Amino acid sequence: MPLPELVIFDMDDVLCHYDLGRRLRALASLADVTARDVRAAVWDSGFEDLADTGGYAEIENYLHEFGTRLGRTISLNQWIEARRLAMSPSVDVLSVAKKLGEQASLAIYTNNGPVVKNHLEQLFPEAAEIFKLRFCSFEFGTKKPDPISFTRLLEKLDQKPDLCWFIDDKKSNVQGAKLAGLQAHHFTNCDALINEAKNLGFEL
Repeated sequence: MPLPELVIFDMDDVLCHYDLGRRLRALASLADVTARDVRAAVWDSGFEDLADTGGYAEIENYLHEFGTRLGRTISLNQWIEARRLAMSPSVDVLSVAKKLGEQASLAIYTNNGPVVKNHLEQLFPEAAEIFKLRFCSFEFGTKKPDPISFTRLLEKLDQKPDLCWFIDDKKSNVQGAKLAGLQAHHFTNCDALINEAKNLGFEL
């Protein structure tokens, strides 16, 4: 099997550790409500799922609805800071990604809305430095694990699925990628990722 031409990384809990609780607490402090209130209004209500699938493709509309649900206006910078606080870079995985980028093209594909797409430099500069191709599910009208989301991603990149390697911490997303014809790896730790990369022919 030929060496993959494109390696696609999920972001949260692969390239970084994502602490939703910390983000909820930061937002709760801004809105003078509890973290549980924030989760109910934004996540459990289905709002974030809708945003991730393209329901709020414009940042202004997304932030307006986000604030409406919290009962307080949330600025772009406040949203970014709360999200950034919840992200701790996975230095070892980023190092592997950088080495893979010397042998193949790199991309991020994450279930997220327009703010992450357009402000990765502020949210996650360590990844922004390595990944120039960045995609969020809202662009495709559906999200992982839907195989159609992968098909639309690769159509945008004009890339054959069998020449792509996708890495994600969720088994369902890995299965969705495989159904779309991609090679895929269920991320559990960096050592296993390195071993799989070597099995595919990458030099690490």
